[in-house]
Amino acid sequence: MYPYSLLKEGVGKTQLTAPYFIDNKYYEICFEINGNINGPIYFILGGISASKHVASSSFNFKKGWWGNIVGENKAINLNKCCVISIDYLDFEGVTTFDQAKAIIFLLDYLKIKKINSFIGYSYGGMVALSFASISQKLANKIIILGAASESLPQSYALRCIQQKIVELSIGTKNEKEALETARKLGIITYRSTEELNTRFLNDTNPIVNYLDKKGKEFSSNFSSQKFLTLSKSINNHKVNPFIIKENDIIFIGCTSDQITPFTQIQKLSYELNVKNKVYEIDSIYGHDAYLNETLKISNLFQTIFQEQKNLKEEKNAN
Repeated sequence: MYPYSLLKEGVGKTQLTAPYFIDNKYYEICFEINGNINGPIYFILGGISASKHVASSSFNFKKGWWGNIVGENKAINLNKCCVISIDYLDFEGVTTFDQAKAIIFLLDYLKIKKINSFIGYSYGGMVALSFASISQKLANKIIILGAASESLPQSYALRCIQQKIVELSIGTKNEKEALETARKLGIITYRSTEELNTRFLNDTNPIVNYLDKKGKEFSSNFSSQKFLTLSKSINNHKVNPFIIKENDIIFIGCTSDQITPFTQIQKLSYELNVKNKVYEIDSIYGHDAYLNETLKISNLFQTIFQEQKNLKEEKNAN
């Protein structure tokens, strides 16, 4: 299907060059290619804690961050399609537009003229919107889960507090604990009030243990500097919806998402001057619903992909 591409299963890296980045600094992009390289290509990105390893593979058996959705015979079936992802650039001042430009460079480097879908969740959804604003027709469809064109004041303020917690402790013996504390604060808002209050109603110790576990998991894979860089990148994210042209966009929002409320996604949908559609899922998991609601997300993808297939068949018939 892509006879002139450099697609090959595995991990790789390459140096970003002009005209994508013209400040003469050395930026390296690390990527992973998984699945059927002769099938349709899906570029997939997650939140800031996600890596290029989306799902387990023949070269890396470790479960990926979206292994419940992506894999052999899963909603995004690696027997039939190819998935590409990256590790986010984390140089100081990096923006969602920088991430998008890096992806455009990578597609060019791999000699891929067009991908089937760009799927982005959370920060990845912000990058997908930036991608849509600076590129036309590089993706047949852009699917955005739990992301919008900018941060709302409440989410922005929360991240500012998290950043200050980490900044005050950099270089001290408390640096790791501060990073864990910032993550715990985030976890409380990623999940809905209903879910946390119901799950831990009768005993406060389990929720403390749960947050401790999440904080330690995060600090074992993340540095303070990387956290600050990407957290600030989220706060600085802003895409003008009126400049997005010639893209087919699908939004998926969650009723209990406090980080990117469903009403914010609806507002963005109304503002866009391109074809778009909004799907809503009902869940108590808040911003984490896109990771935890396996059946609901899988069913949605099946619906979206089937609609895409039907439209293509109708077009070919005409």
